[in-house]
Amino acid sequence: MRIHNMTGAPERFRKKMESFAPISDADYEQLPTVMQEKHFYKGEVLLKEGQTCTKFYFILSGAIRSFGLEDGKEMNVKFYFEDDIACDFKSFRSDEPSPFYLVAIEDTVAYYGSKTEVVPLLREGSSWHMVLFRFFQRLYLEEEAHSNSFKLLSPEERYHFLLEKRPDYLKRIPLIHLASYLGISRETLTRIRQRT
Repeated sequence: MRIHNMTGAPERFRKKMESFAPISDADYEQLPTVMQEKHFYKGEVLLKEGQTCTKFYFILSGAIRSFGLEDGKEMNVKFYFEDDIACDFKSFRSDEPSPFYLVAIEDTVAYYGSKTEVVPLLREGSSWHMVLFRFFQRLYLEEEAHSNSFKLLSPEERYHFLLEKRPDYLKRIPLIHLASYLGISRETLTRIRQRT
């Protein structure tokens, strides 16, 4: 891991947050003073199972995956790309150990904040309340849609849903990780792709 200076990170992060609701200059101005940029190499671990998640990562470039272990087998639950925020928010909020790993699957540059420094600023700024409400509302709806796809769609339909909604997944995620995310074997995914 090395420090990386990419210009425009504070502005880009603000633009992302304001896609949920406006933020006043007074509420935003202190945030860049407590956030940093870092470069993570492909394969580098940002969070391990059993650790408490104390940071969130706004991805400037690259990709991160979140996975848990089930009987020693990796089960991918989420992928994060440019302008996504990678974090185990449940662990972050509750201070409980995370059941997940966060690992860079590409060389990644992230603009990150630590809970101890960022949360007090978010509590002070009134315009952050609506931003965070809408951010977590969208996160919940995305998680629900993914969960419902396992209940309502066949593996092939899940693949086509992903092909339509997130084609970047198919271009950037290794097949072994993508198959785990879809809840199928790599061989099954290969057969589905061959039929398409």
